[in-house]
Amino acid sequence: MQISQFHARRLSILGLAAFLTVAAPGISLRAQQAAPQHRPPAAARPARPAAHPATPAAQQTPKLKGIWEPINYPDDLSFEDVFFANDQVGWIAGKGPGGFILHTADGGAHWDLQLGDPHSDTPEVTNLYFLDATHGWAIQDDNLIRTTDGMTWETIGPFVAHVPLHKFQFTSAQDGIMLGGYATEATSIYATHDGGRSWKPVYQCAATIQVNGLTENKGCYLSDLYFVSSRVGYATGGGYNDHWAAIAKTTDGGESWKVIFASNDVDRIGNVFFTDENNGVVRLGSGQVLITADGGQNWRGATGAVQSNLWSELRFADPEVGWSCELGGNAGRCSYTVDGGKDWISRDFAFPASGQVFSIPRPDCICVVGIHGMIYRYREVPADYTAKGILDAPLMPAYGGVLRQNMDEMKGQIAALQAKLGAAGSAAVQPVVPDAAPTRGGGPSFSLASYNQNAATGPADPDPNPQGFVQDVSDASDVAPSSFVQNCCATQVQSMQTSFTSAVQQVPTFNSQFRVLNLLSVAINMLSDLTNRAKQISTAFAALKQAPNLQAALAALGNLSTQVDGTAQAIDSQFQSLGAGQASGTPGGGFIGNQVVPAAPSTPGTAPANGRPPQP
Repeated sequence: MQISQFHARRLSILGLAAFLTVAAPGISLRAQQAAPQHRPPAAARPARPAAHPATPAAQQTPKLKGIWEPINYPDDLSFEDVFFANDQVGWIAGKGPGGFILHTADGGAHWDLQLGDPHSDTPEVTNLYFLDATHGWAIQDDNLIRTTDGMTWETIGPFVAHVPLHKFQFTSAQDGIMLGGYATEATSIYATHDGGRSWKPVYQCAATIQVNGLTENKGCYLSDLYFVSSRVGYATGGGYNDHWAAIAKTTDGGESWKVIFASNDVDRIGNVFFTDENNGVVRLGSGQVLITADGGQNWRGATGAVQSNLWSELRFADPEVGWSCELGGNAGRCSYTVDGGKDWISRDFAFPASGQVFSIPRPDCICVVGIHGMIYRYREVPADYTAKGILDAPLMPAYGGVLRQNMDEMKGQIAALQAKLGAAGSAAVQPVVPDAAPTRGGGPSFSLASYNQNAATGPADPDPNPQGFVQDVSDASDVAPSSFVQNCCATQVQSMQTSFTSAVQQVPTFNSQFRVLNLLSVAINMLSDLTNRAKQISTAFAALKQAPNLQAALAALGNLSTQVDGTAQAIDSQFQSLGAGQASGTPGGGFIGNQVVPAAPSTPGTAPANGRPPQP
């Protein structure tokens, strides 16, 4: 008989609770001899009140504060899972006693019933997982159900017969991985390439460990899974009743796996989360967090207490901000990190009912759900904001870094130039004589193409011959200003060029430091989207520099303003519009590997799995 991951998690951890121990914060674990690895420093962020100032003297009066606010559902329902694709669009699954899925498109202010009926005998729904804002999966009555439009659901079918489910995850609309097996057996890993309709075994976990100086071959029990890209994924666990831990890794999308870490120095690993292919964290059953900077070969203990119990989860919104919450029972203690998992701070929150799970689509947006229809949402508000039922919470770091600052700089420069040119419409513009003959491009040269190609290693090298000023045709803005622009506003345009150059240089860094971790398809498309946006800004900027007259300059400024505003909004929303369907321009489209493909045409007369017409 199959069991859902939600229940399997309870059963497996209950059997291990008596055997888990706390690893010392200074612990250093190695799977093999290797040079010490060091994580690069985080990118600079805009000035903001500290999440946890070191001393009272360092505190300043904050303009913002973090809060938990109640947006509870008006019915006595038990929420078993929650998944938000962004700060507005989310789903809740559970029972009451009938199983159901609720959907919101306004951050939880309103909820619509998408599947099932909470006041019936339909099976409960658990284990929500979304690839983007339209492609999602869940479990109902041991069957996999799926949506390809974010609204209607269909039953795909069972997983593997007679194999209890531990965890599943999809890396595209068609490709997914499942962990399964009984607790007393080695876990098997299965793969699907048809959206979950059929599964094939690809690996059975086995590891070699040293016990009292002797070598033992053991089958390992894997209970958690995380893919950081479409090809690189990690599965964690260890001995079910033995005192040891194991980590398996794939680099080909799950087709083959290898145990990269096995040690009896620590207990079985409960949770895993990688913020990129090298930097990751695991949580032991005791609550201790270990971190790696070399893809799981070497581990060391994080500092600070990380709360844990049977229902704990470990999730990150971006490579810096992560949370782990003790939500089962009547507990309300959470631990959070703002430096990629190296340090953890714990706080108690007086939630009115037992919490079950949480979703964290953005650093400033977290949703906790539980029994009796409890929904609490984290958000940032003015420091003097008050409302009934809110709970104080720590303020999270700002999202966006230097790139977001560059966009603000350009917005201010555009507004100032628009004001100047507007005034020039009723007065003659006095010519500005430059100090020397203008160089082509009016500023530093750089290549958008080279930055895209070198995304893994950082910005391209500076121009080796800056005095020669070699033309880079891949940069549309690298053009000589018109005589009109030279006479009216050479200084302002040069300032814009400096800000734009800095922005382009930040694109690869931004993608590594702020990549969206909640939605795999968004993370895959972020760099491409940012590069395209930079090219659009470059083209609009070139039109401004070549404007022959006042009217053309104002029109070009308007277009440039639109492009900069759109990029700033994409950063603020963590690129929530990106996804399989959105990227293809076809509702219901998806991925095969990293390629976007359109959805198959629907069959006339086919009813959705819930037996009801599609929701409007």
